[in-house]
Amino acid sequence: MTEIENLEMNISRVGVQESQMKSMIDEVHEPVELAKNGKNFVCSCIGYSPLIFMFLLAIIVSMATPALCQTLPDQGMAIPQPSFEGSLSIPSQFAGDWYSVDGGPDLQIALARSSVYQNEDTSLYLTVTNIGRVTSFKAVAEPVLSRPDEMFAAQKELGLEALRSSAQDVSIQLVAENKSALNLKREVAYAGSLRDGQVSAPLEYPIEVYENTEPGSYKLYAVANYTYQQDVAVKPHSDSPENPDVFYWYNNARQIIPLTLHIEKKSKVDLKALNVSPVSLSVGSKNNVIKIFIQNNGSDAAKDLVARLRPETGLYVDADESPISQLPPGGKAELIYEVDVSKDAVAGKLYRFTLEFDFSDSYRKNLHDSDYAYVFVQPSFEEIILQYWWLIVIAAALVVLALIFRIRGKKNAAGQ
Repeated sequence: MTEIENLEMNISRVGVQESQMKSMIDEVHEPVELAKNGKNFVCSCIGYSPLIFMFLLAIIVSMATPALCQTLPDQGMAIPQPSFEGSLSIPSQFAGDWYSVDGGPDLQIALARSSVYQNEDTSLYLTVTNIGRVTSFKAVAEPVLSRPDEMFAAQKELGLEALRSSAQDVSIQLVAENKSALNLKREVAYAGSLRDGQVSAPLEYPIEVYENTEPGSYKLYAVANYTYQQDVAVKPHSDSPENPDVFYWYNNARQIIPLTLHIEKKSKVDLKALNVSPVSLSVGSKNNVIKIFIQNNGSDAAKDLVARLRPETGLYVDADESPISQLPPGGKAELIYEVDVSKDAVAGKLYRFTLEFDFSDSYRKNLHDSDYAYVFVQPSFEEIILQYWWLIVIAAALVVLALIFRIRGKKNAAGQ
């Protein structure tokens, strides 16, 4: 069997496309033709043909199966994927542009909440930050000072090249490594376009954590796909200097960013706020002592419980912590705080307190929970007087008139 027939047979085995097969065979035909012309190809083939064959076959296999040869990128590494079709060489419009620019987008992705509970329906929120930048500008060609069209084109290209670090049409696909642990009800969300330094709005991914999922750390992958400006070229027009031709060259890119989600066993401690005393406070009042009553509605005891009071704007808490050593199931406790009400507080509004609980249960430490309590803010005594002064005047006038009529009645009775 000849060298060419052997190569054809091996190519057909690895499934190389016809165009690739033809190009590889042509490369072998060329030395064969040289041998026919009296070159020393036969001698070289005797000693080196097995090596040449193995080298060519390795190249063919790598071309036929590129997906198998591609390794997973490192964390946050961008994978350029040209969006144009055909040759990967630089298009002719960009061969003689004014500037060469390096840099590009670089996306960071973070979980707003990194822990969830077993058997929980909730949402994960991702934020995307573009920390990319243009790393260097290099002048490739200098415009002629006496050519206004070239000066304008070079200046315009310089400004447009700065957009290279912007990520456009950003989509984030969230992938769970272990799909048996949770169900991602939505896998893709869109962040739009992000300039360098810009942070996206939170992207929501509703999930369901299965009841039988083992507590632990689980790997998620955020796959970011976006488009960015690879290059821009501005070609001058001598007859219309302010209207040059602008050419844009865009590429697609992908970043794969690993994230860690902690799945925890939900505590059997269930802390709830029952009521508040007093139920109302006055605008501008100081040193108000309020009592908040809480209860453990769960089936496990809360140990080393600290209840922190976080008031709404307009209310101020002097000492915001109230510690409790242990609160058993069904147990109640009284939390005491000192609260001031701002003079700028809105009278007639129901203000909210957030109770943040830090505690331990029978299995774990450093657990967190929260609940809400409410207090009504009423006008101060001075505000009541100012608001209803006319009623007070009328009431005082009625009292005076009643006294006058009573005195007159007594005088008339005495005269008779």
